[in-house]
Amino acid sequence: MKTQILMSLILAGSMVAVSAQAEEQNQNANTSTVKVSDVQKSEEKKEDIDQEITNARMRSELGSKSQWSFKSSLGYNGGSLQKPFDSIRPNYRASATIESLTALSGNVGVNYRVSKGGNLSFGTGVVIMAPLEGDITKDFQDPRASRKGADVKRTQVSTPYMDYSHGYRAMDMQMISSVTYSHYTEEDQTDYYNLMGNLSVSQTVLADFGDSKWQGGLSLSLDKDIAKGSFNVPGDLRYDYGVGLFPFAEYAFNDDYSFRTVFGYFQFAKYEDSGDLIQMEPYQSVGVGISVTRDIYVYPNVQFTPKDVRADRTNVAVSANLNLF
Repeated sequence: MKTQILMSLILAGSMVAVSAQAEEQNQNANTSTVKVSDVQKSEEKKEDIDQEITNARMRSELGSKSQWSFKSSLGYNGGSLQKPFDSIRPNYRASATIESLTALSGNVGVNYRVSKGGNLSFGTGVVIMAPLEGDITKDFQDPRASRKGADVKRTQVSTPYMDYSHGYRAMDMQMISSVTYSHYTEEDQTDYYNLMGNLSVSQTVLADFGDSKWQGGLSLSLDKDIAKGSFNVPGDLRYDYGVGLFPFAEYAFNDDYSFRTVFGYFQFAKYEDSGDLIQMEPYQSVGVGISVTRDIYVYPNVQFTPKDVRADRTNVAVSANLNLF
């Protein structure tokens, strides 16, 4: 009797085990197991802006992918091809006889990554006049013939700004939209011209040329000065707004180096009390784009006017986007 009861219990247990195993197999057939880490990795991959913006320069313009980072865009306008390290450079868009000083200028600030493609930046403008001339911590005497001996302030920190830029892909093209407000702090702008600041918007579009290594695009910009009040100085005009369309082309030698040229042929300015848009002297830059890292891009180039191509009417220049952290 005990044996029969024991056998019955064993049989019943076996049937329950088989039933439970079948139920588990049935549930497994209708559900899937997903690891949290797999979801996170997939989401991170999906949210990577580098999948949409692949151009090295445009990536550096957007800024670092970190939440907070240091962001700067600097440019050095040097001398001519004849005298590249001279402190005097020709104003190639006006006349080779009109002299300007070489300068390192640009913006330095902090960038906050708002979203996958959105970045909010705060910073200020900086200018170092004739950075290769003597001690950059000290002012110097103007070497230009028209201002010989006048004191030149070496360093200026002015014009704080706030900028929002957004990178994305649309119609299979890479795009960056941005809006910037710059607040004037220099006496020439605030006191003489009675201006408060400048508001600008820009749109950059870049497309591939088939399967070739060529890319081409357009950069459209529009800016307007914001006045504090009227301006009445006989014989002088106050800048009102400007618009520019800058076609550009790139040829990629590899992931780190590319040929780049920008056509500044369609740039116009409007002055107050003047009814017409004035076309500025056309220019072109030709150079090599260097992607040092994902966040550092350098563009050494030569700028000239296509109307009068000659060595003494050029500028050697270097522009750089530097993003740290």
